[in-house]
Amino acid sequence: MIELLKEIALEAVDRGSMADFCTGTVVAAAPLSIQIENGPLLPERFLLLSRNVTEHEELGQIRTWTEAEGDRWSFYRMIRGTALQDGEKVLMAKTAGGQQYIVLDRVKGGGQ
Repeated sequence: MIELLKEIALEAVDRGSMADFCTGTVVAAAPLSIQIENGPLLPERFLLLSRNVTEHEELGQIRTWTEAEGDRWSFYRMIRGTALQDGEKVLMAKTAGGQQYIVLDRVKGGGQ
């Protein structure tokens, strides 16, 4: 779902047809601030971050098979280090009230 939304938003930004989507560049990772392309510099308090652009924990199960034990399920805990870094380009959507921006994901070819 997020991939489809990203594709639609990027096409809208390229066409300049929808003002609700925009791109920006991470100026600082901590505290986070993003410079909107042809717009203001947004400090962290105006940004809502999707899971794609934050470091987060993932819990799950993995299925393994060995000749000796056969089928076996193991649990795993993984930290996804996907926090934004300086210089990365991001895709954002303006919220309905216009006071905050949702940082959806990184833009291809956008920095690191």
